[in-house]
Amino acid sequence: MKNVKMFILFGLFAIILSGCSSEPKPVDSKETEAIDVSTYFPPVGTARTYAQYDPDGKTLESTDVVNLSENTEGPDTVYIHEKGGLAYESIKEYAVSSEEVKQIYIANAMKNEETAVLELANKPKWEKNDGDDSVSYLTRTGLDMSVKAGSYKDVIEVTTTITGDVKGRSTIHYYAPEVGLIKTIFVYEDGEEFTFSELVSVEMRDMNQTTDVESDEEGVGEGEAATEAGNVEGTYSNAKFGFSFEMPADMLSKLTVKESDWDKEAAGTIEFLYAEPSRDIEQSLFSIIIFENDGDAEGWKHEVYKKVGSNDKFIFAYTMSGDPSEEMLEPENEDLLKDAQAIVKTSQQAMDSFTAE
Repeated sequence: MKNVKMFILFGLFAIILSGCSSEPKPVDSKETEAIDVSTYFPPVGTARTYAQYDPDGKTLESTDVVNLSENTEGPDTVYIHEKGGLAYESIKEYAVSSEEVKQIYIANAMKNEETAVLELANKPKWEKNDGDDSVSYLTRTGLDMSVKAGSYKDVIEVTTTITGDVKGRSTIHYYAPEVGLIKTIFVYEDGEEFTFSELVSVEMRDMNQTTDVESDEEGVGEGEAATEAGNVEGTYSNAKFGFSFEMPADMLSKLTVKESDWDKEAAGTIEFLYAEPSRDIEQSLFSIIIFENDGDAEGWKHEVYKKVGSNDKFIFAYTMSGDPSEEMLEPENEDLLKDAQAIVKTSQQAMDSFTAE
Protein backbone atom coordinates (compact mmCIF):
# COMPACT_ATOMS: atom_id res chain seq x y z
CA MET A 1 0.00 0.00 0.00
CA LYS A 2 1.39 3.37 -0.94
CA ASN A 3 2.11 5.76 1.88
CA VAL A 4 0.49 9.14 1.23
CA LYS A 5 1.53 12.14 3.27
CA MET A 6 -1.18 14.73 2.88
CA PHE A 7 -1.25 18.39 3.74
CA ILE A 8 -4.06 20.92 3.35
CA LEU A 9 -3.46 24.21 1.52
CA PHE A 10 -7.13 26.47 2.75
CA GLY A 11 -10.02 25.04 0.53
CA LEU A 12 -8.06 23.15 -2.28
CA PHE A 13 -5.90 20.09 -1.52
CA ALA A 14 -2.35 19.28 -2.51
CA ILE A 15 0.24 16.56 -2.07
CA ILE A 16 3.96 16.94 -1.44
CA LEU A 17 5.44 16.39 -4.86
CA SER A 18 8.96 16.49 -6.17
CA GLY A 19 7.92 17.83 -9.58
CA CYS A 20 7.39 16.42 -13.03
CA SER A 21 9.75 15.05 -15.63
CA SER A 22 7.49 15.95 -18.56
CA GLU A 23 4.93 18.73 -18.87
CA PRO A 24 1.23 17.85 -19.09
CA LYS A 25 -0.30 18.78 -22.43
CA PRO A 26 -2.61 21.79 -22.03
CA VAL A 27 -5.56 22.67 -24.23
CA ASP A 28 -5.22 25.25 -27.00
CA SER A 29 -4.84 28.88 -25.92
CA LYS A 30 -7.83 30.01 -28.01
CA GLU A 31 -10.02 27.55 -26.14
CA THR A 32 -8.75 28.61 -22.71
CA GLU A 33 -9.15 32.32 -23.43
CA ALA A 34 -12.83 31.74 -24.21
CA ILE A 35 -13.45 30.30 -20.74
CA ASP A 36 -14.92 32.50 -18.00
CA VAL A 37 -13.22 30.92 -14.99
CA SER A 38 -15.46 32.81 -12.56
CA THR A 39 -18.22 30.35 -13.46
CA TYR A 40 -16.07 27.62 -11.90
CA PHE A 41 -16.07 29.34 -8.52
CA PRO A 42 -19.08 28.64 -6.26
CA PRO A 43 -21.53 31.53 -5.76
CA VAL A 44 -22.08 33.16 -2.36
CA GLY A 45 -24.30 30.98 -0.20
CA THR A 46 -22.98 27.67 -1.54
CA ALA A 47 -22.46 25.05 1.19
CA ARG A 48 -20.42 21.99 0.19
CA THR A 49 -19.52 18.74 1.90
CA TYR A 50 -16.48 16.71 0.83
CA ALA A 51 -15.27 13.21 1.61
CA GLN A 52 -11.51 12.89 2.04
CA TYR A 53 -10.04 9.41 1.66
CA ASP A 54 -6.84 7.66 2.60
CA PRO A 55 -5.35 4.53 0.95
CA ASP A 56 -6.67 2.32 3.77
CA GLY A 57 -10.27 3.23 2.98
CA LYS A 58 -10.85 5.56 5.91
CA THR A 59 -12.90 8.69 5.28
CA LEU A 60 -12.94 12.16 6.82
CA GLU A 61 -15.60 14.76 6.09
CA SER A 62 -15.20 18.51 5.61
CA THR A 63 -17.79 21.22 5.05
CA ASP A 64 -17.38 24.72 3.69
CA VAL A 65 -19.57 27.76 3.04
CA VAL A 66 -18.96 30.61 0.58
CA ASN A 67 -19.47 34.07 2.06
CA LEU A 68 -19.32 37.65 0.76
CA SER A 69 -16.64 39.97 2.14
CA GLU A 70 -17.68 43.60 1.63
CA ASN A 71 -14.76 45.98 1.09
CA THR A 72 -15.21 49.74 1.46
CA GLU A 73 -11.76 50.41 0.00
CA GLY A 74 -12.07 48.30 -3.15
CA PRO A 75 -14.09 45.58 -4.89
CA ASP A 76 -15.92 43.04 -2.78
CA THR A 77 -14.29 39.64 -2.40
CA VAL A 78 -15.52 36.24 -1.29
CA TYR A 79 -14.18 33.88 1.33
CA ILE A 80 -14.60 30.17 1.98
CA HIS A 81 -14.87 29.00 5.59
CA GLU A 82 -14.00 25.32 5.99
CA LYS A 83 -14.34 23.01 8.97
CA GLY A 84 -13.49 19.35 9.39
CA GLY A 85 -11.30 17.02 7.34
CA LEU A 86 -7.55 16.99 7.87
CA ALA A 87 -7.59 20.75 8.41
CA TYR A 88 -9.59 21.56 11.52
CA GLU A 89 -10.65 25.04 10.40
CA SER A 90 -9.57 27.64 7.88
CA ILE A 91 -10.69 30.70 5.97
CA LYS A 92 -9.47 31.62 2.50
CA GLU A 93 -10.34 34.86 0.75
CA TYR A 94 -10.48 35.09 -3.05
CA ALA A 95 -10.52 37.72 -5.77
CA VAL A 96 -12.61 36.32 -8.64
CA SER A 97 -12.79 37.58 -12.22
CA SER A 98 -13.54 36.13 -15.64
CA GLU A 99 -9.79 35.66 -16.20
CA GLU A 100 -8.58 34.28 -12.86
CA VAL A 101 -9.42 33.01 -9.41
CA LYS A 102 -6.76 34.12 -6.94
CA GLN A 103 -6.47 33.31 -3.25
CA ILE A 104 -5.47 36.60 -1.60
CA TYR A 105 -5.65 35.81 2.10
CA ILE A 106 -5.47 32.80 4.39
CA ALA A 107 -6.28 32.54 8.08
CA ASN A 108 -6.15 29.60 10.44
CA ALA A 109 -4.78 28.85 13.87
CA MET A 110 -1.20 28.86 12.61
CA LYS A 111 -1.08 31.88 10.30
CA ASN A 112 -2.89 35.01 9.26
CA GLU A 113 -1.40 36.44 6.07
CA GLU A 114 -1.93 37.83 2.60
CA THR A 115 -1.26 35.51 -0.34
CA ALA A 116 -1.34 35.60 -4.14
CA VAL A 117 -1.99 31.98 -5.06
CA LEU A 118 -3.41 31.64 -8.57
CA GLU A 119 -5.88 28.75 -8.39
CA LEU A 120 -7.53 29.11 -11.81
CA ALA A 121 -6.77 31.09 -14.98
CA ASN A 122 -8.03 31.17 -18.54
CA LYS A 123 -4.58 30.21 -19.79
CA PRO A 124 -3.06 26.93 -20.97
CA LYS A 125 -0.41 27.17 -18.23
CA TRP A 126 0.32 29.35 -15.19
CA GLU A 127 2.56 29.54 -12.12
CA LYS A 128 0.53 29.14 -8.92
CA ASN A 129 2.81 31.30 -6.77
CA ASP A 130 2.19 29.01 -3.79
CA GLY A 131 5.79 28.91 -2.56
CA ASP A 132 6.39 25.38 -3.90
CA ASP A 133 7.24 26.27 -7.53
CA SER A 134 3.94 24.68 -8.59
CA VAL A 135 2.77 25.02 -12.17
CA SER A 136 -0.82 24.36 -13.26
CA TYR A 137 -2.08 23.36 -16.70
CA LEU A 138 -5.63 23.47 -18.02
CA THR A 139 -5.52 19.98 -19.48
CA ARG A 140 -9.13 19.17 -20.44
CA THR A 141 -12.44 20.94 -20.88
CA GLY A 142 -16.06 20.01 -21.58
CA LEU A 143 -15.97 16.85 -19.47
CA ASP A 144 -18.95 14.92 -18.11
CA MET A 145 -18.20 13.70 -14.58
CA SER A 146 -20.12 12.00 -11.77
CA VAL A 147 -19.25 12.18 -8.07
CA LYS A 148 -21.28 11.38 -4.97
CA ALA A 149 -22.98 14.78 -5.12
CA GLY A 150 -24.28 14.14 -8.66
CA SER A 151 -23.40 14.42 -12.34
CA TYR A 152 -21.89 17.54 -13.90
CA LYS A 153 -21.27 18.79 -17.44
CA ASP A 154 -18.65 21.17 -18.84
CA VAL A 155 -16.16 20.13 -16.16
CA ILE A 156 -12.59 21.38 -16.54
CA GLU A 157 -9.45 19.49 -15.50
CA VAL A 158 -6.44 21.29 -13.98
CA THR A 159 -3.20 19.34 -13.56
CA THR A 160 -0.56 20.69 -11.15
CA THR A 161 3.09 19.68 -10.96
CA ILE A 162 6.22 21.06 -9.31
CA THR A 163 9.07 22.36 -11.45
CA GLY A 164 12.16 20.15 -11.50
CA ASP A 165 10.62 16.86 -10.40
CA VAL A 166 12.02 13.70 -11.95
CA LYS A 167 9.37 11.30 -10.65
CA GLY A 168 6.44 12.70 -12.60
CA ARG A 169 3.86 12.88 -9.81
CA SER A 170 1.00 15.34 -10.05
CA THR A 171 -2.29 16.50 -8.57
CA ILE A 172 -5.44 16.78 -10.69
CA HIS A 173 -8.40 18.97 -9.73
CA TYR A 174 -11.80 18.91 -11.43
CA TYR A 175 -14.10 21.94 -11.37
CA ALA A 176 -17.79 22.14 -12.32
CA PRO A 177 -19.71 25.30 -13.25
CA GLU A 178 -21.48 27.06 -10.32
CA VAL A 179 -20.06 24.48 -7.89
CA GLY A 180 -16.28 24.70 -8.00
CA LEU A 181 -14.01 21.85 -6.98
CA ILE A 182 -15.71 18.44 -7.23
CA LYS A 183 -12.80 15.99 -7.19
CA THR A 184 -9.07 15.78 -6.42
CA ILE A 185 -6.80 12.97 -7.64
CA PHE A 186 -3.16 12.24 -6.83
CA VAL A 187 -1.11 10.60 -9.60
CA TYR A 188 1.92 8.58 -8.48
CA GLU A 189 5.20 8.23 -10.38
CA ASP A 190 4.07 4.86 -11.82
CA GLY A 191 0.87 6.43 -13.18
CA GLU A 192 -1.44 4.92 -10.58
CA GLU A 193 -4.20 7.30 -9.48
CA PHE A 194 -5.62 7.78 -6.00
CA THR A 195 -8.83 9.77 -5.36
CA PHE A 196 -8.12 11.99 -2.37
CA SER A 197 -11.42 13.89 -2.19
CA GLU A 198 -14.78 14.27 -3.88
CA LEU A 199 -17.88 16.37 -3.46
CA VAL A 200 -20.59 14.56 -1.48
CA SER A 201 -23.32 17.20 -1.34
CA VAL A 202 -23.97 20.82 -2.26
CA GLU A 203 -26.77 23.24 -1.38
CA MET A 204 -27.58 26.93 -1.46
CA ARG A 205 -28.19 28.70 1.84
CA ASP A 206 -30.07 31.89 2.64
CA MET A 207 -27.15 34.10 3.69
CA ASN A 208 -29.55 36.48 5.46
CA GLN A 209 -30.08 33.70 7.98
CA THR A 210 -26.68 32.01 8.15
CA THR A 211 -23.27 33.04 6.90
CA ASP A 212 -21.05 30.40 8.35
CA VAL A 213 -20.40 26.70 8.70
CA GLU A 214 -22.87 25.13 11.06
CA SER A 215 -21.49 23.78 14.32
CA ASP A 216 -21.44 20.10 15.14
CA GLU A 217 -24.59 19.33 17.14
CA GLU A 218 -24.19 15.57 17.23
CA GLY A 219 -21.81 15.25 20.16
CA VAL A 220 -18.25 14.14 20.31
CA GLY A 221 -18.43 11.17 17.95
CA GLU A 222 -16.51 7.92 17.60
CA GLY A 223 -13.69 7.27 20.02
CA GLU A 224 -15.16 9.44 22.78
CA ALA A 225 -17.77 7.17 24.34
CA ALA A 226 -15.65 6.77 27.47
CA THR A 227 -15.72 10.50 28.18
CA GLU A 228 -19.51 10.58 27.84
CA ALA A 229 -19.95 7.61 30.12
CA GLY A 230 -19.23 9.35 33.38
CA ASN A 231 -15.63 10.46 33.03
CA VAL A 232 -14.58 12.91 35.75
CA GLU A 233 -14.69 16.57 34.74
CA GLY A 234 -11.57 18.66 35.22
CA THR A 235 -10.99 22.40 35.19
CA TYR A 236 -8.32 24.43 33.44
CA SER A 237 -7.71 27.83 35.06
CA ASN A 238 -5.46 30.64 33.89
CA ALA A 239 -4.62 33.11 36.67
CA LYS A 240 -2.70 35.55 34.45
CA PHE A 241 -5.63 36.39 32.16
CA GLY A 242 -8.44 35.31 34.47
CA PHE A 243 -10.40 32.56 32.72
CA SER A 244 -11.31 28.91 33.14
CA PHE A 245 -13.26 26.11 31.43
CA GLU A 246 -14.16 22.49 32.09
CA MET A 247 -13.15 19.38 30.13
CA PRO A 248 -12.90 15.68 30.97
CA ALA A 249 -9.95 15.25 33.31
CA ASP A 250 -8.33 12.47 31.27
CA MET A 251 -8.28 14.74 28.21
CA LEU A 252 -6.82 17.67 30.13
CA SER A 253 -4.09 15.36 31.41
CA LYS A 254 -2.96 14.71 27.83
CA LEU A 255 -2.53 18.39 27.02
CA THR A 256 0.53 20.61 27.29
CA VAL A 257 -0.23 24.31 27.74
CA LYS A 258 2.04 27.12 26.65
CA GLU A 259 1.77 30.85 26.04
CA SER A 260 2.46 31.84 22.41
CA ASP A 261 2.56 35.05 20.43
CA TRP A 262 1.81 33.96 16.87
CA ASP A 263 -1.15 36.37 16.60
CA LYS A 264 0.59 39.73 16.73
CA GLU A 265 -2.69 41.62 17.19
CA ALA A 266 -3.55 39.73 20.38
CA ALA A 267 -2.54 40.49 23.96
CA GLY A 268 -1.73 36.83 24.41
CA THR A 269 -2.35 33.31 23.16
CA ILE A 270 -2.77 30.23 25.31
CA GLU A 271 -2.07 27.19 23.15
CA PHE A 272 -3.15 23.64 24.03
CA LEU A 273 -0.98 20.91 22.53
CA TYR A 274 -1.25 17.14 22.39
CA ALA A 275 2.13 15.63 23.25
CA GLU A 276 3.43 12.06 23.07
CA PRO A 277 7.20 12.26 23.68
CA SER A 278 7.74 8.53 23.13
CA ARG A 279 6.72 9.00 19.47
CA ASP A 280 8.14 12.50 19.06
CA ILE A 281 4.63 13.98 18.64
CA GLU A 282 3.61 17.51 19.58
CA GLN A 283 0.44 18.70 17.84
CA SER A 284 -1.32 22.00 18.49
CA LEU A 285 -5.05 21.33 18.96
CA PHE A 286 -6.77 24.55 19.99
CA SER A 287 -6.02 27.97 21.44
CA ILE A 288 -7.57 30.72 23.52
CA ILE A 289 -6.72 34.08 21.95
CA ILE A 290 -6.80 37.08 24.27
CA PHE A 291 -7.46 40.62 23.02
CA GLU A 292 -7.47 43.90 24.92
CA ASN A 293 -11.01 45.00 25.84
CA ASP A 294 -11.40 48.55 24.53
CA GLY A 295 -15.05 48.68 25.53
CA ASP A 296 -16.51 47.00 22.46
CA ALA A 297 -16.74 43.45 23.83
CA GLU A 298 -20.49 43.24 23.16
CA GLY A 299 -20.13 43.69 19.40
CA TRP A 300 -16.71 42.09 18.96
CA LYS A 301 -16.45 39.68 16.01
CA HIS A 302 -13.66 37.88 14.17
CA GLU A 303 -13.66 36.02 10.85
CA VAL A 304 -11.71 33.06 12.26
CA TYR A 305 -12.00 33.08 16.04
CA LYS A 306 -15.14 32.43 18.09
CA LYS A 307 -15.74 34.78 21.01
CA VAL A 308 -16.23 32.78 24.22
CA GLY A 309 -16.18 35.46 26.94
CA SER A 310 -14.87 38.77 28.24
CA ASN A 311 -14.03 40.65 31.40
CA ASP A 312 -13.08 44.25 32.13
CA LYS A 313 -9.58 43.81 30.69
CA PHE A 314 -9.82 41.20 27.95
CA ILE A 315 -11.91 39.60 25.20
CA PHE A 316 -11.40 35.85 24.88
CA ALA A 317 -11.74 33.89 21.64
CA TYR A 318 -11.40 30.22 20.73
CA THR A 319 -9.92 28.67 17.62
CA MET A 320 -9.04 25.16 16.54
CA SER A 321 -5.59 24.33 15.22
CA GLY A 322 -4.43 24.24 11.63
CA ASP A 323 -3.12 21.21 9.76
CA PRO A 324 -2.12 17.97 11.48
CA SER A 325 1.65 17.54 11.51
CA GLU A 326 3.41 15.17 9.12
CA GLU A 327 4.24 12.86 12.02
CA MET A 328 0.61 12.77 13.17
CA LEU A 329 -0.47 11.57 9.71
CA GLU A 330 1.89 8.59 9.75
CA PRO A 331 -0.06 5.27 9.76
CA GLU A 332 1.58 4.16 13.01
CA ASN A 333 0.17 7.26 14.76
CA GLU A 334 -3.42 6.73 13.67
CA ASP A 335 -4.49 6.11 17.29
CA LEU A 336 -2.98 9.44 18.34
CA LEU A 337 -4.71 11.27 15.47
CA LYS A 338 -8.11 9.88 16.53
CA ASP A 339 -7.40 10.80 20.15
CA ALA A 340 -6.41 14.33 19.15
CA GLN A 341 -9.50 14.77 16.97
CA ALA A 342 -11.69 13.63 19.87
CA ILE A 343 -10.10 16.21 22.16
CA VAL A 344 -10.61 18.97 19.59
CA LYS A 345 -14.31 18.16 19.24
CA THR A 346 -14.74 18.03 23.00
CA SER A 347 -12.93 21.36 23.37
CA GLN A 348 -15.63 23.01 21.26
CA GLN A 349 -18.27 21.81 23.71
CA ALA A 350 -16.07 22.81 26.63
CA MET A 351 -16.32 26.44 25.57
CA ASP A 352 -19.93 26.41 26.84
CA SER A 353 -18.40 26.27 30.33
CA PHE A 354 -15.92 29.10 29.67
CA THR A 355 -15.81 31.63 32.49
CA ALA A 356 -14.02 34.98 32.49
CA GLU A 357 -13.27 36.22 35.98
